[in-house]
Amino acid sequence: MKILFANPPYKVSLGKGLERYFVRAGSRWPFSMVKSEKKKPDYYMPFPFYLAYAASLLEREGYEVEVIDGVALDLDLEVFIDLVVKCGPDFIVYETATPTLHYDAEVASVMKEKTGAGVIFTGPHATARPEEILNRFPQVDYVIRGEYEFRVLELIRRLETKKSLENMDGSVFRSNGSLVVNEYTQIISNLDDLPMPAWHLFPSRQNNDLSIYWDNMCQIKPSAQLHSSRGCPFHCNFCLWNQVMYREGKYRVFSAKRVVDEIEFLQVNHHVRSVYFDDDTFTVSKKQVFSICAEMERRGITIKWSCMGDAMAVSEDMLRRMAEMGCIGMKFGVESGDPEVLKGIGKPLDLQKARRIAKLCAKLGIKSHATFTFGLLGETRESLRKTLEYAKSLDVDTIQFSITTPFPGTRYYDDLNARGLLRSSDWKDYDGLGQCVVQFENLRYEEVEEFCQRFAGRWLRHKVVHPNWLLRQIRYLGRVLYGQGLPGAARMGRQALRYIVQ
Repeated sequence: MKILFANPPYKVSLGKGLERYFVRAGSRWPFSMVKSEKKKPDYYMPFPFYLAYAASLLEREGYEVEVIDGVALDLDLEVFIDLVVKCGPDFIVYETATPTLHYDAEVASVMKEKTGAGVIFTGPHATARPEEILNRFPQVDYVIRGEYEFRVLELIRRLETKKSLENMDGSVFRSNGSLVVNEYTQIISNLDDLPMPAWHLFPSRQNNDLSIYWDNMCQIKPSAQLHSSRGCPFHCNFCLWNQVMYREGKYRVFSAKRVVDEIEFLQVNHHVRSVYFDDDTFTVSKKQVFSICAEMERRGITIKWSCMGDAMAVSEDMLRRMAEMGCIGMKFGVESGDPEVLKGIGKPLDLQKARRIAKLCAKLGIKSHATFTFGLLGETRESLRKTLEYAKSLDVDTIQFSITTPFPGTRYYDDLNARGLLRSSDWKDYDGLGQCVVQFENLRYEEVEEFCQRFAGRWLRHKVVHPNWLLRQIRYLGRVLYGQGLPGAARMGRQALRYIVQ
């Protein structure tokens, strides 16, 4: 039996040589980006970990497994479909997402018609709305909810042996003209039970170039993305994966040995020079961070690395140890500069501590990247102003910004829906790139969109007049020149210029 793990491309022409493409599998929040039609994405391309763990697991169990990551390969849909047909799968597994649900279903229909394969949907929207999918889209045969790696394996085994699915945790399917919806009650307690991701199959068996997957925090190429944990002990009301995929379950870690085994494997087999820990939050456990650093030191592993951290949990001695063992970059979520907004969303961030962490990162040579999101519960014109002023005062090197999207299954969505504050019921509008679907009680949604468009430019124009910040960026530019060459430095320059002229 052949199983295809797919990531279908979704590109929309915008005219004048530009196109919008959607990022889904591998990202904790689905959204779109804009690029030239003639160029491949070069700013951000997440590695689809859950597809990769599932592919590795099924391959280990003796199934024939193939992968086509059409997003990473920047394929046109016609080319992607041709590759699927040539693959000839018995089942096709992929993650759907809220803003691309209808498109994903259309692609499923074409693939099913041309191959006769069964279609299995996974991911957060499928987890939150399985009945919607199976009732509206007959081309989708099964939905697997939550963490799906072991569940996909169990589903395939049961189908192969003609065993009933009636009591299979997290499975949703049709039976005798009605739907059977099984709750997903379990999360993976021991992450080491998962095999290493099937890196050798991505983005396809024929094009096994992991350098396609990229996050700007990596700084040095070739790089690879890793996980050292899953989940988060904090419970922000808008967070999609923690609420929907993990059911706000406990924070779990891979063993330090397992993490360093993967680093060593990637160094030897894929010649990587840096790694990025794309965890939900890498720094939440001091014991875990120190264990990974100790294991790297014990084995003599030297590599530059970055992480998705957290200013709420990281400590000064942790940061110093991280820098000592090769850390050169850290992201952390701020979300808002208004303490009342942070309190309302359930994020216990001390804004003064975040300032101290940013300054220490600068001192240690750790490039810092803060993320903000606009349109949170309780947002006002004043809270937006406070966020901008706070961002200006924060001594970070780069920022990321978005409009908060209330995805189905989150408390934020449920609250807004109950209060009649959602502007749209069309899932295509749930793309946080620049569109707000919330009608606030004391703030027009157009103001949120305009603020998002101008935020980065206002922040950067403030920063470039500070000599210490500029000198630090010149040092980091030298790191990028060493690690990526002129193309990487040029990419940084283009991004900065785009922010300035906004």
